[in-house]
Amino acid sequence: MLFPQNRHLLNRLLITALATVALSGCDDATPPSNTTDVTAQGAYSIALSHDGSSATVGSIHHGGSLWTLNPAERIFDWNHRPDGYSNITSSAFAPNDDFVATTDTRTIVLWQRQSGEAVWFWNAPGDIEDIALSAGGELALLGMADYTATLFDIQNGGIRKRLTHEGIVYDVSMSADGLIAATASGDLTAGIWNLQSGKRLQVLSHKNQVRTAEISPSGKLVFTSSMGESGRVWDAASGKLLYELPGGRGHFSAARFSTDEKTLLTGNTSGQIQLWNLTDGTLKQTWRASARDKWISSNVQVEDVAFAADHWLAAGANGRIYHLR
Repeated sequence: MLFPQNRHLLNRLLITALATVALSGCDDATPPSNTTDVTAQGAYSIALSHDGSSATVGSIHHGGSLWTLNPAERIFDWNHRPDGYSNITSSAFAPNDDFVATTDTRTIVLWQRQSGEAVWFWNAPGDIEDIALSAGGELALLGMADYTATLFDIQNGGIRKRLTHEGIVYDVSMSADGLIAATASGDLTAGIWNLQSGKRLQVLSHKNQVRTAEISPSGKLVFTSSMGESGRVWDAASGKLLYELPGGRGHFSAARFSTDEKTLLTGNTSGQIQLWNLTDGTLKQTWRASARDKWISSNVQVEDVAFAADHWLAAGANGRIYHLR
């Protein structure tokens, strides 16, 4: 019997194993300048703050935590029960990084980043695949296994909107003002939504399951990626395809727009991290995340990426943070 809390880890292991078998090889990518290990062996999830200074970690063996990255220090233990570790399968920082939400498949906790205190605890209406958080930690957008993206009032309780797909919603993202959202689904589409009306503004069709949908801070651009296809950058208002971004080995598993929306940082299931110029869609730089246990796999699934003050960051499912220059 496969327990729900292990499904996320199994999916990651299967994807990484497939990438290893089918896509092994060498490239000319730059290695990281240095690394930080935030788990003993691996993670269900890792999310990086918008300013690149912190990370939430859902360790396989040691539960949830908040880390500072410079210096690297575990400052809070964040679990959903007082008597043991929780399997934190997704998490998200609010746009100003003042609040953080964590999930363990069926529960949600909102945390105050500075104090580390739990603000609210809720039971989710179903199995959670992903979460995004609005400014001030007011609303959470949940990617759900029940074929919806659910807009949830995380401070007062109650469902505001249900955004309906015809497959599991694997990834969700909100603009900085919380007005526009992007969703990625197993129904071979990504959606762009008005969160005030609940209306779907655009349907972005793909040829396979869409696993990544990242909206830019202003809501003007959307990046999507399906399994086995190039990444795509879209104009959110018109639904026009602007660029196709070749990902090389593996498929895209993480993306983040810069604040000025002139560059895009992506990571994929084989540990490749790429920086893209959004004025012309060209590749600026490529890095390769280093494996911790090469006897298991030479590939590292990238969980998240971020822009720090003077460099770039990537987080791997192996529990390692990569500093890129």
